[in-house]
Amino acid sequence: MNRSDEERLTDIVMGDAVLQLLQKAGPITNSALLDKLRFMASMESNSTRQKALQRAMAEVMNNMQSSNTEGVTIKDTNNVTHIFRNRDNTGKDTQH
Repeated sequence: MNRSDEERLTDIVMGDAVLQLLQKAGPITNSALLDKLRFMASMESNSTRQKALQRAMAEVMNNMQSSNTEGVTIKDTNNVTHIFRNRDNTGKDTQH
């Protein structure tokens, strides 16, 4: 699979944002990543990187929207995240 230079740069700026969040030892959430990308975009003067940051933000927002419609995420008392996904099963094929 050939990835375009735009896609590679988008992955790079998203990786940079994640690394900055990891260095601060803060939570790595969609919201935190989106905030970091917005901050990076506000400081960026290079138009090519600016476009890559915009694509990265759009990707995170799309992920946030699909996560909200696909299921529920619950953290238990041990800070373990459990993800319950909505499946389009009517129960007809379910065997218990």
